[in-house]
Amino acid sequence: MSEQPPTQAQSIARAALLLAFANLLSRVLGFGRDWLLSYAFGASGQTDVYQASFTLPDLLNHLLAGGALSVSLLPRMSRLYADERDLPAGAPRESDRVFSIIFNLMAFAAALFVVVAWLAAEPLTALWYKDFTRQQIADTVRLTRIVLPAQLFFLTGGLIQACLLARQSFKAMALTPLLYNAGIIAGGVVGTATGWIDGFSWGALLGAGLGGLAVPAWSARKSLRLQWIFEPGHPEVRAFLWMALPLIVGVSLTTVDDWLGKRFGSGLTPGSISQLSMARKVMLVPIGLLGTAAGQAAGSYIAKLHAEGKKQELAQTLASSLAAVVGLSLVLSGVLMACALPVVQVLFRYGRFGASDAEATANALVPLAAGIAAWGAQSVLARAFFAVGDTWRPMLATTVVTVGMVPLYAIGAQWQGHELQGLALAGTAGIAMQALSLSVLARRFLGLDLQAFGRGVLRGLAVAMASGGLALAVRLLVAPLLPSDWPLPVQALVTLVCAGVPWLLAFVALGTLLQMPGMPRQVLALRGRLATRIKRLRRV
Repeated sequence: MSEQPPTQAQSIARAALLLAFANLLSRVLGFGRDWLLSYAFGASGQTDVYQASFTLPDLLNHLLAGGALSVSLLPRMSRLYADERDLPAGAPRESDRVFSIIFNLMAFAAALFVVVAWLAAEPLTALWYKDFTRQQIADTVRLTRIVLPAQLFFLTGGLIQACLLARQSFKAMALTPLLYNAGIIAGGVVGTATGWIDGFSWGALLGAGLGGLAVPAWSARKSLRLQWIFEPGHPEVRAFLWMALPLIVGVSLTTVDDWLGKRFGSGLTPGSISQLSMARKVMLVPIGLLGTAAGQAAGSYIAKLHAEGKKQELAQTLASSLAAVVGLSLVLSGVLMACALPVVQVLFRYGRFGASDAEATANALVPLAAGIAAWGAQSVLARAFFAVGDTWRPMLATTVVTVGMVPLYAIGAQWQGHELQGLALAGTAGIAMQALSLSVLARRFLGLDLQAFGRGVLRGLAVAMASGGLALAVRLLVAPLLPSDWPLPVQALVTLVCAGVPWLLAFVALGTLLQMPGMPRQVLALRGRLATRIKRLRRV
């Protein structure tokens, strides 16, 4: 009997699992990178400068629609590959020609923008970080210029990733963040040994070259043929730019939240930018494992379904992916809020990263963690819109929300004694509004069933509150009982284990009982088996 091919849902789940596992490894490497930075330099004015040095490169990435170029090109490449399905091997392919026209133009534009940004780095840094000293601005500019060329690697590699995603090939995307973080760690080891924080920046450039460009190019070497065509006025270029334009002129809190946090954090006590950045990176872990991975995997298949005209199956794929991401995100949000302080202590409480740094970071992490589900939802929804070639509607919605939320960041930064929490709350409120606006648009234009989605969210919320509340109670009970002569990270780790075990048991039990979206089928199957056995016992 021949083996049945995997269903659409199973294919998406496998791809999401691969990307989630890669994201998990990437986050582990990322924490190694951040641990090394905090151990060697603490949370200080020097690390604030390092964090600030990524603002201009990130802005350049946004202006070139860097990370989003893959989703802008994905629908077109999906249609071309669908049309070329029956072509014989070696035959000329329109997909190669279209890709080459777009790739060559965008590579030239990226190189030009990098040169301009390198020359304008000093006045732009001084304009954004008005509260920095002259020396801090000079140091920020130096580190910025090291990292800037990385955007050329990310942009060109992102275009190649679009072709790989259109063929449902995810290995290169899985490797990219791993190599990027590994490069930073390698540079950071040199920087730590020499007291030279520039090593981290050079490592970021190395990692971007390897993971951002070299790996995608190697993965596509057999399926993609680059032709040296330069036609800026070609209709394919106009169509591509029309789709990418909203991603260039529009803004989203997924990017701007970090910029605004650094901008308003630069006027606070030294180390505030670093503390907020550390908290944000912890918060992004479950988002990378759930929202980003599911969005990347589902977006690829949604593009395929859209190209094939399967609207109903597209809506079902979106609804199931979204409900699973939000449900699981709520549960992880609950336990992270309950155990914020021991999590930060286990990860960063070493070397020059002191007790006050850990407490400030944990205080910012709590309100940030409250927004994990919204981050996950907007990731899936945005990629769904991009996958069907609709970039204008979502970017108009997110731009309106982002602009409307800027005053809230200014207010949060003035919350006396709680400035970091204020900035974190502003970001969470904004991302929640952004996810809500995209949900309404998805109901109207993608057929998302909001009622069914809402029922799934309520189940996840019930499980999150019960399991998270239990974890908090255990943490508060166990922490005072531990020997005070134990090292603080060890105390925090024991606390996390004691709180994590009952949280996990409660999550599995309640999630299975309520059939929460996102629970593995194998776990849900236990519910049916248990119910059957109970019925048999009653009959006996």
